[in-house]
Amino acid sequence: MSIEISVIIPNYNCKQYLAKAISSVVKQKNVNLEIIVVDDGSTDGSVEWLKTAQITIPQLIVIEQENTGVVNVRNRAIASAKGDYIAFLDADDYWSDDKLYEQLSYMKEHSECVLSFTNYMHINEEYEPIVDCFSFWPEFSKFVDKNNMGYQNLKCPMDLLIFANVIGTSSVVVKRSAINYIGRFDNQLNSASDWDCWLKLARIGDVAFSPRIAMDYLMRAGSITANRKNRLNAMKEIVSRCKHDAGVMAKIKAQARILECYGEYYREIGSKFKALSIATAAFTLFPHKRNLRHLLHDLKITFAITVK
Repeated sequence: MSIEISVIIPNYNCKQYLAKAISSVVKQKNVNLEIIVVDDGSTDGSVEWLKTAQITIPQLIVIEQENTGVVNVRNRAIASAKGDYIAFLDADDYWSDDKLYEQLSYMKEHSECVLSFTNYMHINEEYEPIVDCFSFWPEFSKFVDKNNMGYQNLKCPMDLLIFANVIGTSSVVVKRSAINYIGRFDNQLNSASDWDCWLKLARIGDVAFSPRIAMDYLMRAGSITANRKNRLNAMKEIVSRCKHDAGVMAKIKAQARILECYGEYYREIGSKFKALSIATAAFTLFPHKRNLRHLLHDLKITFAITVK
């Protein structure tokens, strides 16, 4: 039987999480799959654990390489994939048991769909729920048919995704032919290459989603996150690439979102007056509830400093 879907798992020193992630893939029913784990130069015994796991998991393929970063890891795995569809799963995330069957069935029935994703839950290191992604992005709620927990096409995907990246990589399934067509993930970007990839796919085909929570995303205190300045620079570059593909209001919201992220950066480094200036600009550009919260917070902090 031919492989329907290739599951790609990048790994870098995530040995303690691999069993849970891979087990959630093995539990998928009614889907013929392969599991491609690319180990990106781990030093925690991950490779030894994976090779042992191959004895009992025949679908598991292990590729070893020196550390080059997650973008190159995913691109290498895509090049090795045999399935017509590709699913992504980070080594410290995991799926619900029937995630792939429902997702794959929808994409097979809707041949124009090149990308699909699901809602997901943020969880802490005790595996306790924090908040689901769609609730964190209330802008997304108007796109959701609350009476339909199945998959549905996203209307005007470029206009939404350019300012609200609601797509969790570990929830995504793509057509292999489509992601190869758009050149896979851009390794020239220092950050946000996944967001860039989803936007490129949205240009060439339909995007579908399910409001059902089908994946848990682990918020690790020690997670390696991209430098915020790199991410901000990447966001500006990605938005500029989409200037001819989105509506005027969507581009305004995207610029406000970039300002919002700059505000977060200046709060982190303790530049309160700069944060207030940026928050004011973001709220003026797009008077959204989240921007208002940031503005009020910065006013409170700045006023307290002034009084002292």
